[in-house]
Amino acid sequence: MAEGRSRLTRRAFLTLSALAAVEAACRPSLSLFRPSDEILDPFQYYPSRDWERLYRDLYRYDSTFHFLCAPNDTHNCLLKAYVKNNVIVRIGPSFGYGRATDLYGNAASARWDPRCCNKGLALLRRIYGPRRCRQPMVRRGFKEWVERGFPRDAAGRPPRELFQRGKDEWVQVSWEEAFDLAARALLNIAKTYTGEHGARLLRAQGYDEAMIEAMKGSGTQTLKFRGGMPLLGTVRIMALYRLANALALLDAKLRNVGPDQALGGRGWDSYSWHTDLPPGHPMVTGQQTVEFDLCDAENARMVICWGMNWISTKMPDAHWLTEARLKGTKIVAVTVEYSSTCSKADEVVIIRPGTDAALALGIAHVLIKEKLYDEEFVKCFTDLPLLVRMDTLGHLKASDIIPNYRPAPLQNNVKIVKPGEDAPPPIRQEAQYISEELRQEWGDFTVWDAKAGKPAVVTRDEVGEHFKRKGVDPALEGEFEVQLVDGRRVRVRPVFDLIKQYVFDTFDPDSVSKLTWAPKEAILNLAREIARFRGSTLVAVGMGPNHFFNNDLKDRAIFLVCALTRNVGVHGGNIGSYAGNYRSALFNGNPQFIAENPFDIELDPTKPARTKSYYKMESAHYFNYGDRPLRIGNKLFTGKTHLPTPTKVMWFANSNSILGNIKWHYDVVVNTLPKVEMIVVQDWWWTASCEYADVVFPVDSWAEFKYPDMTASVTNPFLQVFPRTGLPRLHNTRSDIEVCAGVSRRLAELTGDRRFADYWKFVEEGKVEVYLQRILNASTTTRGYRIEELEAKAKEGIPALILTRTYPKIMGWEHTNESKPWYTKTGRLEYYRPEPEFIEYGEAIPVYREPV
Repeated sequence: MAEGRSRLTRRAFLTLSALAAVEAACRPSLSLFRPSDEILDPFQYYPSRDWERLYRDLYRYDSTFHFLCAPNDTHNCLLKAYVKNNVIVRIGPSFGYGRATDLYGNAASARWDPRCCNKGLALLRRIYGPRRCRQPMVRRGFKEWVERGFPRDAAGRPPRELFQRGKDEWVQVSWEEAFDLAARALLNIAKTYTGEHGARLLRAQGYDEAMIEAMKGSGTQTLKFRGGMPLLGTVRIMALYRLANALALLDAKLRNVGPDQALGGRGWDSYSWHTDLPPGHPMVTGQQTVEFDLCDAENARMVICWGMNWISTKMPDAHWLTEARLKGTKIVAVTVEYSSTCSKADEVVIIRPGTDAALALGIAHVLIKEKLYDEEFVKCFTDLPLLVRMDTLGHLKASDIIPNYRPAPLQNNVKIVKPGEDAPPPIRQEAQYISEELRQEWGDFTVWDAKAGKPAVVTRDEVGEHFKRKGVDPALEGEFEVQLVDGRRVRVRPVFDLIKQYVFDTFDPDSVSKLTWAPKEAILNLAREIARFRGSTLVAVGMGPNHFFNNDLKDRAIFLVCALTRNVGVHGGNIGSYAGNYRSALFNGNPQFIAENPFDIELDPTKPARTKSYYKMESAHYFNYGDRPLRIGNKLFTGKTHLPTPTKVMWFANSNSILGNIKWHYDVVVNTLPKVEMIVVQDWWWTASCEYADVVFPVDSWAEFKYPDMTASVTNPFLQVFPRTGLPRLHNTRSDIEVCAGVSRRLAELTGDRRFADYWKFVEEGKVEVYLQRILNASTTTRGYRIEELEAKAKEGIPALILTRTYPKIMGWEHTNESKPWYTKTGRLEYYRPEPEFIEYGEAIPVYREPV
């Protein structure tokens, strides 16, 4: 019996045991392969739902908080972060925009929610990304240069072997050491280039003499600061300009001069240097840029996206465009490629890159030839009826034809500032302020009165309804002869007549089609449609067309089309240019912060600051152009008001554009950077700018803010606060404003001047809201708001409405609807530029130049 029983070896037993264990472990998973149960009544029976717990666990969170996402896309969105185990696991909209109100009870609609975009939803990838700036870093060669006492050669240049940017090693340092290195370098560089000794060194280094003279002997004028699109942080990013202003204290010490002669550092621009600013807008209107809130698409019958990919670049506000189309608004895309916006358009006009001005002039040709323009608007609101002398190509002024003429008193929304007087602060300005000197220089203008058959004087006051009441019928076409006060007779023509001749001679639809590659039928149709939707066509121009030489001409030409069809300053009928979030004037009380007088600091938190600007703005174009002015041969084209100074320090925050992705990058890195003695970057993402820096200060991401800040937008009506959050800092970072305060505190120790530290008193005390409240109190659009209340609402995901004349806010509303003058010499939309430079270059009227 025993012999017949099968024998189980130890090896076989272990094998069978392992298989049994595997089967037991896999049994739940293997059940997935069973045929599903037949369910006749799901209310009576449902199979296992244990798998659902996995998904619930994924979305379960411990807490939430709100923060403001504010890249330079012009939108700004309060987002809700969901936190689990002190880690943000997902991000979503706040659903608080429909609860926004202003001080008067006006409220936003629920249609603003949900407000977010793909970038915001994925932002945690940046917050927890591998390229976060995690601790203060200093380039090894720069650190050695400072520690060795700043050695230089006979021309003042530092040793080349210590300035191997992009190749050198990085050294992690403490915050206090980083502050010390930066402060000592500021002090040494400013001292080195102060006075005649500094001027000799700069000459030896080959700088243009005009740049050296522009310094006025002040070494602090070689220190350049730039807050990247500073509207995105009215105190944290604007802090760099405040630091530049504080450096007047250093200049006063180094040159032994008083506050009346001291100079601070220099501030670099953002909006204009990026080529975001459409230069033709100020030429036509005197306004930095004309635009409208994108939700105004609701009021339009046609929207033209001209070089603007609205759907992809304005994602939180893309729904206003698509919803307007659902309601019957016609959408037209003028573009150089088939973009995502084209997929939402009714018509697409694809043109050759850079030929925007030619297309606009071709449209103007059709409007004038077929008499589709709005004659009343042209006569009342533009300079097109004004007379131009054919001998000088300047305007025919009243003083040219009336002996002993004195400019008429101005009363239409204007105040004349007498010599020795100062204009009041922005919060108390109720009109445009013009110096008496400018008023006399501008004089008064003339039109040809068709009814009287002679010239008539037109003042700056006489626009819109004021001009209509004058009873003059200005001729738009023709050539006339007038007698000057000296007895000579000259021929004159209206601006309209000059432009008509140009577009008739050059920009017929066939020629424009050849230039732009757009079909002739598309040009004719677009012109007629704009005329059909007179006063109800929105033209949204993107930043792409800005990036060509002579880019002002496309603005002047598109603006001409809008003026011919009454599409300026009307809800649903306007022109706008969209690039970065630039309009710092929304907080026109910002001098309370950036320009507080460092020699007279207000330390009482309940009182406003006393302001005095010691820093000077400078365009970064000159640095990008080899750190030089525009000089061709012996002729200096750069005017004295815009002259740059040599750049020895560049310090910037919230930006990669001034170095990492700067235009002409190779030239800047190889030829210009070696002349710069300190580069400081403040950022929370390690960019190419960091790679070429000397000092990198790591700062908080938006989700980690420990100091409040605020911003606004050129595309929506919201006043938004960056609330303090409870999320612990992930790395050894600080706020941008803390960085400036820390370096200034070290300067106080090095110079013995306590005012460097006092200038940032409320940062050191954790009371940044004092500075924010001063700005709110002094700004036209925010006076009456309390920062504590704004931040409390922001923590709930609710913004406020900024205080503008209209919602949606649109530029030009007062000028078109209330007949107030534009910010120009004539008070009108100007299409003729009488300045000698424009006449010399053949661009007194909008013309076309081939793209460069």
